[in-house]
Amino acid sequence: MSAKLQQIIDSIIQNETLSGTSLISTIFGDSVLHRGGNISLASLIQLLELFDFNDRAVRTSVFRLVKNDWLDSDKIGRTSFYRITDASRSKYLQAEQRIYNDQMKEWDHSWDLILMSSLDTDNKAFLKKELEWLGFANISTNLMAYPGSNRLQLQKLLVDLNMSEQVVVFKAETLQLFNNSTDTISRMLETNWPIDELRQRYLQFLDMFREIGAILMQEDERIEPVQAFQIRTLLIHYYRRILLKDPALPLELLSADWPAVKARTLSMNIYKKVFEAADDYFLSVAATSEGPMPNATAHFWRRFGGLSQNNERVSDALLQY
Repeated sequence: MSAKLQQIIDSIIQNETLSGTSLISTIFGDSVLHRGGNISLASLIQLLELFDFNDRAVRTSVFRLVKNDWLDSDKIGRTSFYRITDASRSKYLQAEQRIYNDQMKEWDHSWDLILMSSLDTDNKAFLKKELEWLGFANISTNLMAYPGSNRLQLQKLLVDLNMSEQVVVFKAETLQLFNNSTDTISRMLETNWPIDELRQRYLQFLDMFREIGAILMQEDERIEPVQAFQIRTLLIHYYRRILLKDPALPLELLSADWPAVKARTLSMNIYKKVFEAADDYFLSVAATSEGPMPNATAHFWRRFGGLSQNNERVSDALLQY
C-alpha cells in the first residue's frame, strides 16, 4: 500500500467537510445504481468506515435519505437493506449522465428563453428549480435563459410537469450591434451564473486530486483495492458536487483557461486507473437482499467514453498533471 497515497487520502477525509447523506448518495450513484440498486445496511456501514463514519452516523444518514424519498428500506430478519426509489432513479440517471457521459458541446449561438408569467407562485418556484438543474438562470422576474439548451430534455421536463401549455419558449440570438456586446454578455453571465464560484471550486478540485493522478502514473506504483475504492468514491463525490452546480455553459462564453476542461480530463483518467481495483473492494464487501452484488449493466461500462482493462493511455494522459 502506498504510504504517500494513503497520506493524501487521509488528509482529504480529515480536512474536508464530508456529509454522510451526500457520500452515501455518491456510493449509490457510482457503485450501486447499475448493480441492482440495493445494498445491505451492514455493507454501507463497512464502506463508510473508510471515510471515518461510525455506525450511528450511517444509520442517521440513511434515515434522512429514506425520509426524503431518495432511498427505500426493507428488512429481512434482522438485516436491513436499502434501495434506490423509483422517484429518485431518474435523478440518479440524470446526475450520471452529467458526471460520466456529458461532452462539452459546440454552441449554435442561440439562447433559449422561457417566459413563466402565466404560472402561479408555487408552480413558478418549482419550475425554476427544475430548470436550474438543466443550467437555466433567472435573468428577470418571469424569464429563465440558457445558451443552447438540450431541447429534448427541456421538452420532456415541461411535458412531465404538465406545464407545456403554461409557459412560452423562445429561441433568440445575440446581435452584435455594438463593439462592447461581448463584454456586456460576460457581465450578464457573471451576474446570473456562479462563474467565479465555479472557477474556484474547479481549481480546488484540481489541487486536491492532481498529486493523486501523478502518483497513479508511476509504473511501479501498486494500488490496493481499498485505496482504489476510497479514491474513486472521493473523486466522484467532489466532482459531482461541482458538476451539479455547473450549468455547463458553452466554452465560447467562458475564459480560455476555464478549469472545467482539465478537471474533467483528470477525473476521467484517475477513474479509469482505479475503477477495476475499486470494484474488487466494493464487491468483497457489498451484499444485496439476494446475496452478492449482480454484474454491472452495460451503462456502467460506457462511463467516460468506455471503461476497459487497458490503462496504458490513461497513464500517459496523467503525465500532463
